[in-house]
Amino acid sequence: MPSEETLGQRIRRVRTERGMSLAKVSGHDFSRAFLHQVEHGRSQPSTRVLRVIAGRLGTEVDYLLEGRLPGVERELALEKGRVLLARGDAIRALAALRPAVESTEWPVGTDARLCQAEALLVVGREKEGREILAREKEVIQARHDRHRLQRLRAIEKGERFVFDGDAVDTHLRLADQAQRAANSHDALEHYRAARVLLEAARG
Repeated sequence: MPSEETLGQRIRRVRTERGMSLAKVSGHDFSRAFLHQVEHGRSQPSTRVLRVIAGRLGTEVDYLLEGRLPGVERELALEKGRVLLARGDAIRALAALRPAVESTEWPVGTDARLCQAEALLVVGREKEGREILAREKEVIQARHDRHRLQRLRAIEKGERFVFDGDAVDTHLRLADQAQRAANSHDALEHYRAARVLLEAARG
């Protein structure tokens, strides 16, 4: 995604990616001609119109204005990359992770870059992978995150990171720790993982 992309260019790109016509996005709220003018930088939409456009395109106003991906899309990119890597498809994992690796949001950005480093090592791009790990180690140590440090060390050694003991109990313990540390993102992730494992066991 080009960093110099304008608001209009971003709207047009997302609309095209979604396979939507000018008429589909404009609906009865404004004309196709107006949207065409916006996309070509000749008109500026009001905040209300921008909300309508974002809603129809299934994205957020902040993304259209600044190019920052919505949090849910970054998390989706991270999880898709993790699954592909776990299934042995490092090349596709690297492509899937692309929207998340530039994130400055903790812990999504770090998790995405750890997964990226692991995938790079798998495909033989050792130098790039090691450089990412060295940078992320500083970030993780500054936050005193033992769980992510263990994951990073496993990647450095070329080992697959696995939980010790019963997976459900481990996820619940990590969820409680995350809640005590006011890390809602991790707590949610571990409670969700525990629920999925419990439901799978009952199936």
